[in-house]
Amino acid sequence: MGVRQPVWFDPMENLSAVQIRVPASSANLGPGFDALGLALGLYLRCTLRRSDAGLKVISCGTYTSEIPTDSSNLILRTFSRWAGEQSLDSVHLAIHNEIPLGRGLGSSAAAIVAGLALANEWAGLERSREELIQAATDVEGHPDNVAAAVRGGLVVSCQRDDQRVISTNCSIAPELQIVLVVPECRLSTEAARAALPAAYSRRDAVFNVQRAALLMQAFRDGSRELFAEAMRDRLHQPYRAKLIPGFDEVLQLTNVPGLLGAALSGAGPSVIAFCEARAEEIGDIIAGCFRKHGLNAEARLLKVDHQGVIVERLARVEA
Repeated sequence: MGVRQPVWFDPMENLSAVQIRVPASSANLGPGFDALGLALGLYLRCTLRRSDAGLKVISCGTYTSEIPTDSSNLILRTFSRWAGEQSLDSVHLAIHNEIPLGRGLGSSAAAIVAGLALANEWAGLERSREELIQAATDVEGHPDNVAAAVRGGLVVSCQRDDQRVISTNCSIAPELQIVLVVPECRLSTEAARAALPAAYSRRDAVFNVQRAALLMQAFRDGSRELFAEAMRDRLHQPYRAKLIPGFDEVLQLTNVPGLLGAALSGAGPSVIAFCEARAEEIGDIIAGCFRKHGLNAEARLLKVDHQGVIVERLARVEA
């Protein structure tokens, strides 16, 4: 597919607004460190319109107090990478956000994907989904969250030696119930990465490769027998547990009726759990592990988002 360079504003003379919806995402999912991502039914929604009064940003929703309303906004910064710096002088961006910030749910990936996808439509670039994933990965630094946010569903991704991204969707059993538990604490990606060792033993590497492969089949058929072993991890969760009060207790939850497996969502501190039944009760049990350590925690049932990023172009209606 050819790529057009932005030419303001002639190609989009009839454009009134661009609306976009980007899902949250949970990465790693236990042993799939930096490889697996799952799109979830929490959303970042944006509407971009022309403005004759210069740059304007407004935000609303559950998690907006820390979202900048000037040109430092991550959505706008990534928007300008494709649409050009001059584009920021004449846009009005409205943001409605449901994704918790700094909780391991791909909030930065969603913002990056939103900015690029808005620019792609606004400036008429016609760049492909694969180009969007690549550009978002170049900004984010790793593809797991951005690939899930773009493609939707369960996604496996990797980077080749030349840093090009390969990603594909995998099957996930529709009967799986998902509960997300979000504790009232934040863990920066930098701190979570710093907690990891510089090298791993071959034994631990093989352990994770085996279980990541097993996990793909567990997702496909929802097997309790497979999940019990497949979500074990030695590459990141044992090292990050010390940063998240209560998470050790979550990992030790066994023989809980209905619970198939639980893992950190991304770098944490949120926890994602897969259930065959009783998901609401299991969410309360996991939240209780955090509450024992003085952390309030919210549990909520979620669906898998299978659509990924959705963009709608709104044309101006002539009088």
